[in-house]
Amino acid sequence: MTPKQPELARASARLTVQFAALMALLLVIVLGLVLVLFKISMDAVTEKDLWEASQLDTAQIAPSGIFVTVFDGGTAVDSGTASGSGTVTVPDGQPAGLVDRDAARRVFAGDDPVVRERTVAGRDYTTRTTRRGDRVVQVTAEGHRNEESLRRLAYVLLLAGGAALGVAVLAAHVMARRAIRPMAEALAGQRRFVAAASHELRTPLTLLSTRAQLLTHQHRDDVPAEVAAALDEMTRDSRTVTRILDDLLVAADPRTATDDDPVDLIATADAVVAAMRERAQARGITLDRSGSAERAVVRGSGAALARLCTALVANAIDYAGTAVTVRIAVEGRTAVVTVLDDGPGFAPDIVAHAFAPFVTGRPDGDHSGLGLAIVAEITRRHDGSVHIRPDSHGAVAVRLPLSTDR
Repeated sequence: MTPKQPELARASARLTVQFAALMALLLVIVLGLVLVLFKISMDAVTEKDLWEASQLDTAQIAPSGIFVTVFDGGTAVDSGTASGSGTVTVPDGQPAGLVDRDAARRVFAGDDPVVRERTVAGRDYTTRTTRRGDRVVQVTAEGHRNEESLRRLAYVLLLAGGAALGVAVLAAHVMARRAIRPMAEALAGQRRFVAAASHELRTPLTLLSTRAQLLTHQHRDDVPAEVAAALDEMTRDSRTVTRILDDLLVAADPRTATDDDPVDLIATADAVVAAMRERAQARGITLDRSGSAERAVVRGSGAALARLCTALVANAIDYAGTAVTVRIAVEGRTAVVTVLDDGPGFAPDIVAHAFAPFVTGRPDGDHSGLGLAIVAEITRRHDGSVHIRPDSHGAVAVRLPLSTDR
């Protein structure tokens, strides 16, 4: 890939960015699923620990991080005494306020086991209160056990995911460049071939056209009328082939927008209209320019923009009935070049791909189908857009950003 092919470099960068975005999305989904599954698993472990701890007979042998409070007799719910009938046994180190007497009262009254999420002294706890014979066992697990494990897992996953994403992006960049390189070489070869073929064919075609014109002028009175007509057709055909070769040459290697010269679209359009007026008049078509009278300056290649206007006008003349109008308008920070004709307009099956190469609505062979494709390519290289106006059946509009220092 060479500096002369920046569009391929941009394509490689776009592939890399798209792949990186896809990988990042997949990593987020996978990491999210892992964390959710881990949270569900840890909650299940906590529930199991709570159930197992609730089977204990004493508050002093519970696993680390789990507090077991035993209510022995209904009076213990309200009295909180530590000896005699109706005692409540609280394990050593249990935070104050952790005993849930309301849950114990409900269980003593015959309710099913009560499981609650509680916050005491700014810390989260899960409490399970259940009845065992004449006793009520209340088991409380610290929520931070799971939270700390979840945070550690998330930290490790983020580090691993970031490293994996970096490697994936680097690999994607290398693979994208390798995938684009054959395309770049094929495109460069295609452009070289078309350019060479166009240049090689131009000379004999020019000689053919010149000789046909000389024969027509020198021997018009000496040859039959049908021979003179055939010579005229030969001249027209050679000119048609020359135009097609010109279009192929531009399509194969159009003038890029690397030039950053100020170009006045008004002056460019006026020059094109003046140059094309004789051709339009030969077909009985009036060609005019309307719209803004002030300067509409864009930055880019003057030759390419002149070629754009010429292609638009030539296409309109080929399809017009009696009139073609080139309209220049300034809309905010955008210059709009619209070419209208009063012909039949674009067929519905042509509109969707009118700017693709070799697409033409004419059944004859007098059109290469490259004119609007060249317009689209030059427009793209100047950071603009082109479309067929839906409110006018035969209008093509090109939008180009105005120069900021006009």
